[in-house]
Amino acid sequence: MHPAYQAIIGMGAAALPMILEDLRQNSGHWYWALKAISNEDPVVPGDRGSIKKMRNAWLQWGETKGLDRA
Repeated sequence: MHPAYQAIIGMGAAALPMILEDLRQNSGHWYWALKAISNEDPVVPGDRGSIKKMRNAWLQWGETKGLDRA
């Protein structure tokens, strides 16, 4: 757990639009942070481990929450 990653999680919900934008543009590995901040996990169990499916699930989640643009 890198200190910078932990600091972003510490920002709470304010970080979600930025994280989702980075996920959209760079396919970064933000899944743990997204789950920790949101207390949600839109990834269905069968899709865990598939980066593409996990990414799509979180981006769709962000759109439904109105967090789709930073």
